[in-house]
Amino acid sequence: MLSSASSLFMLRDLSFAHFNFPRWQSLLVITLIGVVSGLDSAVRAPPSGLVASEAGSPLWLAVLFATVLTWVSFLIILAVLRWWMRRGGRWDGQGDLFNLLAASWLVPDLLGAGLVALGVPSLLVLPLWLYSVWVGGNALSGAIPRAGLGYSIGGIALGILPVLLLYGLVGTAAALLGAVPPAGG
Repeated sequence: MLSSASSLFMLRDLSFAHFNFPRWQSLLVITLIGVVSGLDSAVRAPPSGLVASEAGSPLWLAVLFATVLTWVSFLIILAVLRWWMRRGGRWDGQGDLFNLLAASWLVPDLLGAGLVALGVPSLLVLPLWLYSVWVGGNALSGAIPRAGLGYSIGGIALGILPVLLLYGLVGTAAALLGAVPPAGG
C-alpha cells in the first residue's frame, strides 16, 4: 500500500491492480488519519464562552470523535463516488474503490492532519488539502480510463458537500451544547 500511496501522491496513474492489498491496511490508514486528526488541540478546545482554564475534551474523547468523524466522512465520499463513477458507464464496478480511496488519502491527508496537530494553522495547510482532492481525482482517472480528471475531481467535490454539511451540523450541535450552562452553575 505504501508504494501505491507514494505513487499516487506523485500523481502517477495506477490501475486497479495496484490496489489489491489487504483491506486491513486501508482500515488502518483511515483510522490513523482520524487518530492524528484528534490530536489537534482545536478539537479538544473548550467550547466558546468558556475560559481556557476550564476543561475542554479529554484527549481520548477528541481522538475517538475525530476517528469516527473521519470514518463517516470516508464512507460518505466512497458512497458518492461509487454512484458518480458508474454514471454514464464510466466504471463497471470492478476494482477496489475502497482501497484506492484509502491509498489516495494516505500521504496528503495524514501529512495535513499531522501538520495541523503540530500547530501549523489550517489556512497554511489548505493547499495540501486541495492537493489531496487532486491526488484522489488523479487516482480515480488513472484507474478508470473513461473517467477524466475533471469528472473525478467533480465526484470528490460532490462527496465533500454532504461531509461539509455533516461538519456544520456537528459544529452547531457542539456550540449549542457548549452554550448550555453546566448544572448547578
